[in-house]
Amino acid sequence: MRYFAAIALGLFFACSAFAQTSPPSRPTFSTFDINGQKIDTAALAGKVVVLNLWFVNCPNCVEEIEMLNGLVDEYKDRKDVVFIGLAASSKPMLVNFLSKHPFKYTTVPNAQMIILGKFGAPDKNGDIEVPFPMHVVLDRTGVVIARAQGSKGITAVRAALAGELAKKSAATP
Repeated sequence: MRYFAAIALGLFFACSAFAQTSPPSRPTFSTFDINGQKIDTAALAGKVVVLNLWFVNCPNCVEEIEMLNGLVDEYKDRKDVVFIGLAASSKPMLVNFLSKHPFKYTTVPNAQMIILGKFGAPDKNGDIEVPFPMHVVLDRTGVVIARAQGSKGITAVRAALAGELAKKSAATP
């Protein structure tokens, strides 16, 4: 009987632990942009961070750059919004590409490990995948509040930005 009670108690605690919600996702990283300037998500606390995960040979990534530049223009007077493009492309490739296709996000070259490690998800075979292009918005505390793929994801980015910035406005007397 004691054995049964011990098993039941063990199952109860296992189910309780499983039922708890996981903590909010707070992807942190420290790296350097294409110009050698340090980017550290911890230093961006208090700002809304918009990330674009992309690479130069991705047709959909290239196609949406004009829309993303428009988004940067919409928020250019806001010091509390930061736009970062994590590129899975080398610096030489990016320099060449950006000379023909200006991109207003702060660009980070060679960001494959950040992209895979912080934003990848395992597929059914256990391989880590990231659909490109991917958009991620972090709130002022670094929590992911939006994650969307492709040019339709820009609508989700706009909505997340508006919601997060409205919170700050509502809190300010």
